[in-house]
Amino acid sequence: MRILMTVFTMTISLNSFATEWLTYYVYFETEYMQGPWTRIDIVEKSNYKYLTVEAYEDLFGSENEQLVRKFLSRLHNKKPDLYKWKYDLTFQGDTVVIKAKEQPKNIETIKNEITATLTFNNFKAVQFNFGGKSETLTNNDLTVPYFDLVSKQTTQTINTSKMEELSEQNETFEQTETKNPLKTWLILSIIFNLGLLVLWTMKQLKK
Repeated sequence: MRILMTVFTMTISLNSFATEWLTYYVYFETEYMQGPWTRIDIVEKSNYKYLTVEAYEDLFGSENEQLVRKFLSRLHNKKPDLYKWKYDLTFQGDTVVIKAKEQPKNIETIKNEITATLTFNNFKAVQFNFGGKSETLTNNDLTVPYFDLVSKQTTQTINTSKMEELSEQNETFEQTETKNPLKTWLILSIIFNLGLLVLWTMKQLKK
């Protein structure tokens, strides 16, 4: 009994070390309704369609298949009518291979959403096998614009630059503040000495 409990405890410990919380991003194609956007000219070319992004967080193991199936399940939950087809999933290095068991509808939308979701979550490419045709796509093959995510490193670099700039401004201000009192005291000293000189001259004239 003790041996079984030990094995059970070790199994739980190994599983806990093999899993971790992961934040990932899923892209969904939607329509641009209205409002200001600097990329409006690009949206016009895509017939006002673009890929918006949503962040999720889940507990994962080290298996790539588990990751991809979770990504696809998120897409299915978002658009169940579009992702009700069944598929086989394999991998060729960093490329995800998806083979549909039936012909999906709105293939272009599906390709855009899956390609963006997988490639922006560190997979190199996606190979689609739909209707007997094979096609490998990367994020450079997306046919609609997408929201860009700014990395923490870029944000940190920008913030660092701003901090350095503010620091330089503070140093300049402090130096200016330091110099200004010296100028003030120098002017007051000159005025005081001139006053003493005038009084001395007047005394000399009276004699």
